[in-house]
Amino acid sequence: MSRRYEVRHHGVRHVVEVLGAGEVRVDGQVLRVEGLADDRCLVTREDGTRTVVARAGGGTSPWLHAAGEAWQVEVAAEGTRPPASSSADADMTAPMPATVVAIAAAVGARVAKGDPVVVLEAMKMELVVRAPRDGAIAAIHCAVGELVRPGTRLAEITP
Repeated sequence: MSRRYEVRHHGVRHVVEVLGAGEVRVDGQVLRVEGLADDRCLVTREDGTRTVVARAGGGTSPWLHAAGEAWQVEVAAEGTRPPASSSADADMTAPMPATVVAIAAAVGARVAKGDPVVVLEAMKMELVVRAPRDGAIAAIHCAVGELVRPGTRLAEITP
């Protein structure tokens, strides 16, 4: 028996169905998922493309990292609602222990959804924390070279 979930990322709804035997269906596409160590998995698409995906945090709002980008998602069992959007929409936080290697936007700068704001490095991977929506950088709460913990607020965006 499969399990179905609704995953929201930046307000976009995705249907995820766990099929079993290492397979999931995301928005109709079947993916093969192989567990690696330490909250990482190898995802193989139908076309053979392979991507390592790392997860940080837990509960209903984990962070996922793949291909140099990080996303926070909201997960809910089908038929239930994901938790209401929190300040994560406006305040960006570190997905895992990491070192700040660059700050890509200055206080007062206008950014568009998806623009890089802070660049972190963790486990020899670069994590680009991107603007979750259009707005202006209201504050930067980190500095280059600083070690940040999961959940540390990195920046704030206002409309």
